Amino acid sequence: MSRPDERFLVVTEHGRVVVVVRGDKAGLDADLIDVVAADDADDLAMETPLRAFAAKMVDLVQARGTGGVPLSPAMLAMMVKEKAAEDLTRIERAARRLNVGGADA
Repeated sequence: MSRPDERFLVVTEHGRVVVVVRGDKAGLDADLIDVVAADDADDLAMETPLRAFAAKMVDLVQARGTGGVPLSPAMLAMMVKEKAAEDLTRIERAARRLNVGGADA
């Protein structure tokens, strides 16, 4: 079941970026999020610091589900936390690349 994409303005130590949570992906999908420059963030009024966005990422992954992968509750909790941490790292790297011009995203 596809949902609309969700967009969040996230502030990192390297600058602001827009995190797009893809509506057609499950929570554990590798390409759940896209990170783009904050240039087109005019419609996003609320900024969220990256540290605060960590809790939101856990909620987003949980809400999107596992995509049909059967997991025990303990394994699911571990996978959700790991996925959220991985996505936070992706956001930070993308912010560095987009705002500082580095090449390691």
